[in-house]
Amino acid sequence: MPRGPKQVKETVPPTISPHQAIPLLHQQIQRLEEIMKLHDDDPKVDAWESTTENILTAAFGLPNGELHPNTFNIIKHHARGRLFYVGMTDADRQQDFVKSQQTRKALLEACIEQLETLAPPAAQVAPGQYRFHPEIEKVSGRLFRGGYYREAALNAYIRVIDDVKARSGLNLDGDPLMNRAFGFEKQTPAIQFNSLQTEAERDEQRGFMFLFKGVVGLRNSKAHSNRLFNDPNRAHEYLALASLLMRLLEIATVNRTP
Repeated sequence: MPRGPKQVKETVPPTISPHQAIPLLHQQIQRLEEIMKLHDDDPKVDAWESTTENILTAAFGLPNGELHPNTFNIIKHHARGRLFYVGMTDADRQQDFVKSQQTRKALLEACIEQLETLAPPAAQVAPGQYRFHPEIEKVSGRLFRGGYYREAALNAYIRVIDDVKARSGLNLDGDPLMNRAFGFEKQTPAIQFNSLQTEAERDEQRGFMFLFKGVVGLRNSKAHSNRLFNDPNRAHEYLALASLLMRLLEIATVNRTP
């Protein structure tokens, strides 16, 4: 009987930041030293595995609804396979168990190094608190954590521009879109950040307009400059900029023309 198409599971993004995950994984490594002294069928081993899997899943998410390779390698690949212990002496069985835990320790240390790379200085302003805007996380988070920095930034810029279009109702793109959406000279801006009653407020509105116009320029530069996106710290900052602009749009006043 023919099988139907394979159902693609939804990706679950990480729920904690690298800054939050790193100390938790260090803690699990310390506990692993005690786990190695236990018998392989001790309930505390199961508890350690369950807690570690939860932390790794929170840190790396579930790509396509499946365990991240880091999580799988540490939890499932090196799980205690009781079937393989058949015929082994208790001493050999325990030696094999300890060896497996030592491998897990090395893999956890490698995960921490990877997370440290994904925890740039920009996020240290608010350790354990910073989050990309949900829409930026949705379109760029997985790409960023996978090292596809240029693609992550491009998706973020496109998402910001699309949100300006949707909120303003303007059928425009690029600089014309931003000029009409935020410009206030001889017109009412489609998207307004303040009352525009003072020079300071007008300067603020103008400054935000230039930020959004800058995103257009960065989007258009994607095919010309790879060096802008080859560093995880810089890539994080680009996504943080996109997140800021998305949050600004959420609090702005929209002036739609009839």
